[in-house]
Amino acid sequence: MRTNPRRKSTFATLTEYCHSRIFPYGSYGILPYTQYGLLPVMQLASVGGVWLIEVFMSYVSATLALAYHEVDKKGGVGRVGVGRIKRVVITIALVLAYGGCRARWNTWEGADNAIKGGTVRVAGVWLKNTMVVREQLLRHHLGIVMDGKEGPEERDWEGEKWKEIQEWVLEDIEILREEVAKEASAGATIVMTPELSLVTFQGPGVPPSSPLSTPSVLSALAKIASDNNVHLGVGIGYNEPFVKVPNLSKFTETVLEKENGMMGVESNRFVLLSPNTVNTETYQPEVNGPQPHNNVALDYIKYNPVPIIEGPFAVLGNKTIPTATVPLSPVQPTRIGSCVCFDMEHPWHVHQLGLKTDLVLNPSYDWPGLNPYHARITAFRAVELGSSVFHHCQAGTTVGYDHLGNQLGHGDYFSPTTVGDGCKPLKPEIRCRPGGVVANLPIKGVSTIYAMVGEWVPIVCAAWTARVVWGKTRG
Repeated sequence: MRTNPRRKSTFATLTEYCHSRIFPYGSYGILPYTQYGLLPVMQLASVGGVWLIEVFMSYVSATLALAYHEVDKKGGVGRVGVGRIKRVVITIALVLAYGGCRARWNTWEGADNAIKGGTVRVAGVWLKNTMVVREQLLRHHLGIVMDGKEGPEERDWEGEKWKEIQEWVLEDIEILREEVAKEASAGATIVMTPELSLVTFQGPGVPPSSPLSTPSVLSALAKIASDNNVHLGVGIGYNEPFVKVPNLSKFTETVLEKENGMMGVESNRFVLLSPNTVNTETYQPEVNGPQPHNNVALDYIKYNPVPIIEGPFAVLGNKTIPTATVPLSPVQPTRIGSCVCFDMEHPWHVHQLGLKTDLVLNPSYDWPGLNPYHARITAFRAVELGSSVFHHCQAGTTVGYDHLGNQLGHGDYFSPTTVGDGCKPLKPEIRCRPGGVVANLPIKGVSTIYAMVGEWVPIVCAAWTARVVWGKTRG
């Protein structure tokens, strides 16, 4: 029986795509991510996203499998089998040729649109108390005992555990002040923190005069940026700790045993603060929302919260991703965008940045089971978008990629080369302070077919599959 490997690869790609759109964890774990580090193959993502890599891998494997099954008893492949092998060799050669040429002639060192722009030094810094604060807030939100410890008092802002959280956050703001000054003196133009590295508190039960109110914290961060003449990107959570979560789903109530509801809502954001005042027209409030401080250039709310552990109490984020045009070079400005952590597992959401960004700042927060796999996924987003990506991760791997997927900076929260006070996996109670990570990234990106067209490969696969099914039913 004749089998068409093109049909197999098309159906496999369509199945993987539909699974990613339906599965609550997005594209996490799909086959194309196994090609990380194979730069020529990864360049296919600039044409059709990771789905074109899926087509390529499925076609090659299906064709070779069919050729193997056509081997005769004497060990000969036969005319049909030889033809299949030839097609595989030609396909692989074309892919490697395209990838090699793109990597050679579209490198940021030699690209026409990047010669005058140069690079920007981006520094990622970690703070000391992020993980202990996060653990306590999770205990509060989820209302559970974690590691044998209870969370802070449910409705008492003056309670002992809430005061401890406040002290930790205030200490981290001072640590951030020190780290930014150090990185700025070393030449950094952008300094950023991981996802949810800092938090603010507001709403019922929290006094407006608190030093951790959103306006107070943003003013402190703006002063840090201004004093050091850097752009400061902060992963920050705006918390209303004593507000009951509205519209909690029955599924969440059952799984987390929250029949009486869940307390506390949080807006998971990435805020980019300029050293200078940003006017309203530049800020784009129609996309960013109201400008919370005059120095805020970009204000993005995470659109894809992690199910169960974050989704129930997370504020709905930006479907349209805002960008900021920043004068990092006297020759040409740099367009900066952001996605937060789990957003990167949703390429159909991130692809909108392709035509309007040169640099994507990606704060993240991992745990050992995801590390370093989650960081590697961002390399494919860089190739798809034609933009550099700086992925800065709490409790995980921090890495900077150019628009070809080349790794230009690397460090790990638990690595011996960056550890300051002995960070250890699964030990959030250890308040550690690792050293920072730096990457010099191109300030100008390139255009890609994927950025212009988007998810065209799954559409073609769906049309091809429908044609095959229609033909069979007609026959």
